[in-house]
Amino acid sequence: MSTVTALAPPLVRITGASKSFPGVKALDGVDLTIRRGEVHALTGENGSGKSTLARALAGMMPPDAGTIEIDGVVTAIPDPKTALDLGIVLISQELTLAPTLSVAENVFLGRLPRTRFGAIDWPRLREDAQRVLDRLGVHVDVDQRVGDLTLELQQEVEIARAMSTEARLLILDEATSSLSEAATDRLLTMVEEQRDAGVAVLTISHRMPELYRVASVATVLRDGRLMGSYPLPETTEHQLVARMVGRELSDFYGKRAIPIGDVVLEVEDLQTQDGQLRPTSLRVRAGEIVGVAGLVGSGKAELGLALGGAVAARGTVSVRGRTVRLGDPRAARSGGIGFVPDDRKSGAIFPTRSVGENFAAAWIQRFSRGGVVDARAERGAVREAIERYGVVTSSEHQSIATLSGGNQQKVVLGRIFALGLDVLVLSEPTRGVDVGAKAAIYQLMQDAAEQGAAVIVISSELPELLGIADRLLVFSHGTIALAGELVNDAALDEETVAHIAVTGQPPVAAR
Repeated sequence: MSTVTALAPPLVRITGASKSFPGVKALDGVDLTIRRGEVHALTGENGSGKSTLARALAGMMPPDAGTIEIDGVVTAIPDPKTALDLGIVLISQELTLAPTLSVAENVFLGRLPRTRFGAIDWPRLREDAQRVLDRLGVHVDVDQRVGDLTLELQQEVEIARAMSTEARLLILDEATSSLSEAATDRLLTMVEEQRDAGVAVLTISHRMPELYRVASVATVLRDGRLMGSYPLPETTEHQLVARMVGRELSDFYGKRAIPIGDVVLEVEDLQTQDGQLRPTSLRVRAGEIVGVAGLVGSGKAELGLALGGAVAARGTVSVRGRTVRLGDPRAARSGGIGFVPDDRKSGAIFPTRSVGENFAAAWIQRFSRGGVVDARAERGAVREAIERYGVVTSSEHQSIATLSGGNQQKVVLGRIFALGLDVLVLSEPTRGVDVGAKAAIYQLMQDAAEQGAAVIVISSELPELLGIADRLLVFSHGTIALAGELVNDAALDEETVAHIAVTGQPPVAAR
């Protein structure tokens, strides 16, 4: 427990914060108090204003109205440098790294150590960066180019940069969304250490177990308005979710019985040319939802990339008996495979385009005749999709870059679901998505399965896989573990899946 009492003086007090964007009131008179030595959870559905409030504190988008007090003094935070000078450090799911620079340069970006002659002190930079990474348990070459790292390692470099500062207020905005369970555990342990040292922490996460592990209070926002602040763990998860969404979620996963049909997807000896995915064979039937679990580097992510045509691969993939050409995203889609990658920012959205353009990017063939697009039909489909998938936006013309991460994800998923393809391969489909939207996405998965699709869900969240899948495939060392094909029944639990993911073998008691 924290050595700082709950009555510690406030470090930050926000009063009447408001922020508007074209057609959207992101914050509407929000009050928030964050105390030293406290982990304060900021919760709410996507578009509720959480990230806007976090960015206001970090100097990325100052509020239109309201005040921010630091140590009781009204303070303007017009830019990130001011925030950093005040000891306010933001770790966001939206990476702010310089991809062409090294790991060490990114860890100390803007704070590179200098020699007495003013030149960069490279030996000290490498040594200091290595010390921070070792503290986090991150194993990566400090001279490696950040753009060549996996998404998870890039997120860990982002965290290392924040931890290398003398933070007084540490803000985590979905900082664990790209991390494995082991990396998440390391980060939360560090959060607890920071809390016990008197640092104030504001954490935003849709992963409830994380909030209940570290936070002592949760503030709920809905549609930019303050719903209230509630003590944890006295307020149950069910009660907190109900306040977030404004309704009861009676059955979160809503798993329903769907008849299983013939084999739709058949994979034989699929492997990537870089060796990350070793020869892997599997079958998925119509109406079946298959979950794919495994640690980072186990091959589970590469399975999705190979099926989606996003990486060079060899082997055989067929959909309803028709062979699909590998290594070509267009061939995968025309062959009946819809793929949603785990990194929407770099692999799924067009950040300079509108919501409507991002939806329609996958629908050109549906609304094109002789090279001419039926703009009216396309607009109608876009508006219908915005409503069906619950995208919070002022209109289809709004830039997708201005949406919350969860609403961006709804666009990415919605445009694939709307195609009615035979196979859906969804990699981390609910990453950064709020609980209400998650429940809706689970229903959409089941709708697709009920219509005869074969659905593959690749996820780092074991409760999600156990809640939605009919069968689990557990990856280890580049392919499905020997004991890794599991029927998802009442006897299957997280411990069994995790043990197989680590060792490739079932627990002794299960043998």
